[in-house]
Amino acid sequence: MDFIIWILIVMIVAVLWISAFDCGRFTVSFHEFESRKVKKPLRFVFLSDLHCKMFGYEGTFLIEKIKELSPDMILVGGDMITAHPRSSTDITEKFMAHLSGIGVPVFYGIGNHELRLMIYPDTYGDKWDKYKKAIEDMGIRIADNDSVDIPEAGINLISFSPEKKYYKRFNKVSMDPDYMDKTLGKPSEDRYNILLAHNPAFFDTYAAYGADLTLSGHVHGGLVRIPVPVSKKRRQEGAHIMRGVVSPGFRLFPKYDAGKFEKDGRYMLISRGLGSHTIHLRVFNPAELMVIDLKPQDVV
Repeated sequence: MDFIIWILIVMIVAVLWISAFDCGRFTVSFHEFESRKVKKPLRFVFLSDLHCKMFGYEGTFLIEKIKELSPDMILVGGDMITAHPRSSTDITEKFMAHLSGIGVPVFYGIGNHELRLMIYPDTYGDKWDKYKKAIEDMGIRIADNDSVDIPEAGINLISFSPEKKYYKRFNKVSMDPDYMDKTLGKPSEDRYNILLAHNPAFFDTYAAYGADLTLSGHVHGGLVRIPVPVSKKRRQEGAHIMRGVVSPGFRLFPKYDAGKFEKDGRYMLISRGLGSHTIHLRVFNPAELMVIDLKPQDVV
């Protein structure tokens, strides 16, 4: 019995050590896509789910890495703050000020934590209005069901902010195929459409809508990532042997947890995120900064 107890203690200590290590670092992943719709090469840096986590003083380690990567544009996937009545947005505002100071456009999509501040003024007061004004005063565009066309590059950026019910926990919610058309209007067929959609659970709908590339977060990589057998069909769709254990909706081994997925020639990248909230746990699951290079496809 003593031996078993010691084994359990060693395992718990190991998990706590790995979590502390993974919570304190971030990795950079690189992804490249080609399309005939794209008119010139562009590099995007994508960050999501910061949740007020700072790497270095006011996030300067992360800022310096982004500068080194020389992006043409920075895309923010939401949940940069944590919605809690006693939480402050001050540290995130300071980080975002450094981010805007890099000198390239920043396009900020809405996550469920920004949504909470927005729709529950009785709980959060005017916190959203103040935060939004502070961010926009930096020259950063907060896009709530909005889009930006980049005609010289053949690219259209779209930010999708669904209703609260699409973040519902425990029960699986389906999305009406027409919901995105009604919310956003139809996407341009002659543009390479990049969709910021915080919740990756509805990838089938995003692909059917016409998003050539969807950028998501929300799942935090599943908190703990462990090796799990994956069928050949699921591997072809993008599933990985290392799987996230739980989603924010408390679903075990969510289908879309992290990495690259494909459906009918359309792609989704899911960031493992940068921070955490409530359960500050990351095991074999370091934070992630994504770099996306879009290039014109050579026509033979």
